[in-house]
Amino acid sequence: MVSTVVPIPSSTPVEKKIVSPYNPANAVTASRFFCLPFFVWAVHNDHRQWATLFIIICGLLDKVDGLVAKIFDCRSAFGEMFDAITDGICYGFCLIICVAYGWAPVIPVVLILFLGIVNTALRGIYAKRAGRTVNYKSYAMERIVAYTGYLIGFATADMEVAFYFWLFLPLMTVIVIHDAKRMLIDAVPGATR
Repeated sequence: MVSTVVPIPSSTPVEKKIVSPYNPANAVTASRFFCLPFFVWAVHNDHRQWATLFIIICGLLDKVDGLVAKIFDCRSAFGEMFDAITDGICYGFCLIICVAYGWAPVIPVVLILFLGIVNTALRGIYAKRAGRTVNYKSYAMERIVAYTGYLIGFATADMEVAFYFWLFLPLMTVIVIHDAKRMLIDAVPGATR
């Protein structure tokens, strides 16, 4: 005798939790922007240790926002996108400042910023394919963004940085190409179209 399990339809619809964009996790994410003027001040005045401290604080706040979202149960698609956008703005801005003051090599930084813009455009296409606000999850890209923070830290610490910046480019290129295939070709989980 074969038995089959038949799901019983629920009479109560499942309500989707609505999370306000004004929540503690997004406040932590937004607070990263406060590091930028202090970073510029430190670089402009050649205070390398202070500049390093401000980029470390910016990176730590990036890690804390996810923990805050979990603790306060305020994870949202907006928060994920806001975090990714904040990463790009903060780290991109700091890279530009490092180049402007001669602390980082120009050509690798321009190429890194170009790859970041390409990745952002690909994420936009992915969200359009999904039919909703969604942040493309890439473990490798998360690691490469963290490495960008290290690159800025290397530059602010007055290390010989050209090697690290040039080494970064092929790593980021491989990750962007890999993620591009997944964002442009592979099926989108839960797509509404």
